[in-house]
Amino acid sequence: MDGIVGIYGPHDREIVNKAFLATGACQHRGKASTGIAVGSSKGIYIHKDLGRIAEVIDSRLVKIFQDLSPQAVIGNIGYTKNAVAEKINVEPVEIVPYSGSDYQVVITMDGYLTGEDELIEELSGDYNFQTNNYTEVVGALLHKYISEEGICFAAGERLSEKLEGRATFALAALVYDGKETHLITLNDTNAFEPFCYGIMDNAFIASSESCSHRRLGGTIQKEYDGAEMSICNSSGIETRRVRIRQMTPDVFQAVYFGNVASLFRGKEIFQIRRELGHKLAESYKDTSADIVIPNPESGWGVSVGLAEGLKKSLYPALIKLPQAVRTFQEGTGQTRTKEVGLKFGGIDSILGNRRVAMGDDSIVRGSVSEGGSVWVVYNAGAKYIEFWISYGAMFFPSFKEWHRGIKCLNELAVQRAFKNDTPYDKSLDEINRAIAKLVGVDEVRYNTLEGIKAVTGDGSFQALDASYPISEKYWPDFIKAEVERYKKYR
Repeated sequence: MDGIVGIYGPHDREIVNKAFLATGACQHRGKASTGIAVGSSKGIYIHKDLGRIAEVIDSRLVKIFQDLSPQAVIGNIGYTKNAVAEKINVEPVEIVPYSGSDYQVVITMDGYLTGEDELIEELSGDYNFQTNNYTEVVGALLHKYISEEGICFAAGERLSEKLEGRATFALAALVYDGKETHLITLNDTNAFEPFCYGIMDNAFIASSESCSHRRLGGTIQKEYDGAEMSICNSSGIETRRVRIRQMTPDVFQAVYFGNVASLFRGKEIFQIRRELGHKLAESYKDTSADIVIPNPESGWGVSVGLAEGLKKSLYPALIKLPQAVRTFQEGTGQTRTKEVGLKFGGIDSILGNRRVAMGDDSIVRGSVSEGGSVWVVYNAGAKYIEFWISYGAMFFPSFKEWHRGIKCLNELAVQRAFKNDTPYDKSLDEINRAIAKLVGVDEVRYNTLEGIKAVTGDGSFQALDASYPISEKYWPDFIKAEVERYKKYR
């Protein structure tokens, strides 16, 4: 879930600062690292390090890069890809061919690649891989196709075809041909990863989210459709789709990962979350709660919708404390448990002796709720908790977790609640009761897949129904077996 930005504006005297601001707007997507690459008529220059953007890039560096007469800039906010963040894997990444090349390519990417070992073996005779970051593999393929086709849409078409069914991505790349720096942007055929673009003050700006454009005082022109590519250079700016397939955007980006002010397939994310709350209230109708509270921060949208639908007062009675960190990015259960204990504070005067409807976006592993927010609300005096969840029961792990093996399946809350059994033949009421017992609340009320689709439209709901954007040939055996069990009952 990296945040990426690409800007082309050879006459823009603020292009580097714009890249800094636009990249920084995506900060919620990652905390591990930051990088920026600046392309001019003389080549491409990179600065990157571990840490948040304000720790890595300062005003002095922005001025130095701006003095290079830049033509294009790309930026990255890095999600924690590995258990321990390493500087060698920070993006953007420069592609290093063994033999001389007419092109210098520097790339950053939001997305994921499966079956990368096969591609590395295919490319290892021509490219000197410097990282264990799959972005470099995709970049080597891009370099190969540009070397063979030139800087053109045919190169993008070949990359899209090569990666179809084995990767999801949105990428921004700088390509220097000895005369000028070109900006290339491209996403996967599913449009799985969010990606959008617009033109502001004669500068072309592509970003993981529309919040980047808003940070610069403008709005996007559109969200990229599947396999849509932009090429920006001195000849102009052109965008076209290089392959046309049915799009399956990742709906969970709207439910949880996205910035509330960003758009998801043309709809503001906050309003999506609010409408999911309306759907929940419409589905369950009644409540014994006195008040509605959000499980911050991404639980705010659904809680607003719940309060409106249930006609109950909404209070910010559960607060994310200043020392809180984003525990979803922590890989070990022990670390997550310790950190969620520091994450929340409850307001006794609001919660004391109250029956509470608490809204949240989802329950993945359940550790944040189980070890943090639930305990805090009860400890503040609440006598009853209904836990209303905007997403459905998550049976399957994201394909981006497959590399961790079967534990990424077994640690899911639904799987833990039905250990030594199967959740797939259970009714929604049975699942609600089992999860309530697991996380320690009086009631859980999940949304349904039908209710979610009515708000978000079609897309990938991989955690709910195994609608993975990855071809089955790349599925690990434990996922194949689990999906077969699912199909047996559903």
